[in-house]
Amino acid sequence: MISVTQANPQDILAPPTSEQVAQLLQQFWHELAELPELLARGEQLLCADCTAKLRRNVLEMMLALNGIAYPTSTRRLNDYLSASQRGAIEKTLLAPAIEAASWLGQAVAFIVIYRWYAPQLAAAFALTYDKELENETLARLQHALPDWPISITTD
Repeated sequence: MISVTQANPQDILAPPTSEQVAQLLQQFWHELAELPELLARGEQLLCADCTAKLRRNVLEMMLALNGIAYPTSTRRLNDYLSASQRGAIEKTLLAPAIEAASWLGQAVAFIVIYRWYAPQLAAAFALTYDKELENETLARLQHALPDWPISITTD
């Protein structure tokens, strides 16, 4: 949890709702499922948009686990993340080369982060972890993308 003394005094902080967290957990997989079609059409700008949406999703998951919803109009987001959380997100900001392998690498990194936070959020907000949606999306990615890893271990 983030200490109130660390908070930006101009931000109005509110806890996330169970509905918001449930939407984040599902939206992640829906966004990720868009990537193969974008790659197939060579839509580099939309691939960048897709990975930006994935980044925002896992960032909101981190904030939710810290006990706050994404603060609207904030100018100091770093204050609401731990150093390790910031580090994980900042590593995904490296500009990829304009090629499928770069977009796939970012997508895998987001899955690793997601798998760390999603079970904790599901427990904290009394939600059912939708393993079926995860498995369906990963199967679709495996089928549609020849370079998609066979398995992604996060242990």
